[in-house]
Amino acid sequence: MTDPNNNYFVSVAEIAAKLDQTTLISQQLSLTASNARAVALRAGEKAAGIRPLTDFIDRLAEITILSSKKINALAVILSKTSVKKMRADNAIERFNAVYKSGKEAKYIDSIDKQHQSCKLEQEQLEATYRRQINQLSIELKVLSSELRNAIILATLSRVEASQSGAQYQDALINVADNVEGAAAKIKEHIKYSQHKVSILEECVTLE
Repeated sequence: MTDPNNNYFVSVAEIAAKLDQTTLISQQLSLTASNARAVALRAGEKAAGIRPLTDFIDRLAEITILSSKKINALAVILSKTSVKKMRADNAIERFNAVYKSGKEAKYIDSIDKQHQSCKLEQEQLEATYRRQINQLSIELKVLSSELRNAIILATLSRVEASQSGAQYQDALINVADNVEGAAAKIKEHIKYSQHKVSILEECVTLE
């Protein structure tokens, strides 16, 4: 059977890597908003409708960056909890081995107090571990939900682009394409991260 702890560390490392990529893509979204703002300024009234959309694109980028950082921080905390939990699990295994090999020993019950203390710590860490995995899953769902707005933004940007005149239309359509493309990439990273979280949940179930 695959070691759950190995699965855990690999999964968390991959989630962190994907979220780093998500942050970079979100920063590109901010640049897209700036470019759209510059085009709208040159186009004047012909692209008046694109200006409010640039604010929404900026907001989407900001939310995605903050959310990615929050999820990454949760992954770090989860990593620390896992290390503590792994140590407690190993300690319980050693206690069990001593009880098994020394069951006839005269003073075997002298380790009962330490065993119970370690067992309590293990149970508390198990509960914390499950809670943190659940929180990570929730945050990924929230971020995924926010990205639905990107599709709406892209559609609205194309509508505004069609009304801006031939001189600016291509540039504004490019903005819409960039928003949609960035959202698709981020969504792909989130979906991958959610898959890795499901592996973490399976690891807990297997224990």
